[in-house]
Amino acid sequence: MSNTIQLFGQNYNVNNTYAGLTTISELQNYLTNSDPEGYNLLKRDIVKNGINDPILYTTVNNIKLVIDGHVRLQTCIELEISNIPAKEIKENFETLADVQFWMIKNQCQRRNLTQIQKLQLAILHEETIQQIAKVNLIDAGKGNNIEKPVDTLLEIAKIANVGRTTVSRYKKVLNSGLEDIIKRMLQGELSVTSAYNLVQKKTKDVQINLDQEIATLQTETIQSETPVLKFVRDYNEAKNLLNTNEFECLIMTKDEGKVKDFASQQPNVKYAVFIIED
Repeated sequence: MSNTIQLFGQNYNVNNTYAGLTTISELQNYLTNSDPEGYNLLKRDIVKNGINDPILYTTVNNIKLVIDGHVRLQTCIELEISNIPAKEIKENFETLADVQFWMIKNQCQRRNLTQIQKLQLAILHEETIQQIAKVNLIDAGKGNNIEKPVDTLLEIAKIANVGRTTVSRYKKVLNSGLEDIIKRMLQGELSVTSAYNLVQKKTKDVQINLDQEIATLQTETIQSETPVLKFVRDYNEAKNLLNTNEFECLIMTKDEGKVKDFASQQPNVKYAVFIIED
């Protein structure tokens, strides 16, 4: 008989309990991709260097529930390593969906993820955001005060740390049904903007050679080494540029010298820049 635990008023089957830490499949399989080669590399690294990053957990009903580091923990179990660094995350989780949302945001904060990978993660929470938006509309219809309507695309953009326009274009590419363009975008061969522009051409019945178009786009990218930056005088000017979708992101900083370094991390984005003066 499988061991079960109660979390947030529901019963869940336990995957593993090891070194005082507990895992359940609803969280272990939520973001984990099956990559045998990557797993073996991690295993060899742990054998050589040990565990560098702690396993993250939250305490629910006195149970240390793992919310990040499932693969590292599984490796420790196989290697019979019991001295595992762990860190408690103290959040007011009310449902398992809250935990999953935290897991997505935590993953999206990692610098080694590409823009596409962050978008893929953020989109996982789209249904939950849509439910919140629906509840807000119902409350507004009943005459209840709400701070502001929930913009699903904007909330996804915040999670993925991209512009709202980027999310909109990403979804339009996914919904286009043009599998070759979708595949190349997801593999990182095409940026979201490039994939979107190709979809626009395709939907207008323009006959294009996809490989030739991609080669042209890549050449243009190489030639365009400097990100598109527009310096603005105040926040209102920047807000107007963002609202009209002329620019996608706003950089507010006191150090003008760091602007290009920051923007170069996502060179396909148009930035409005506001220098804060002391």
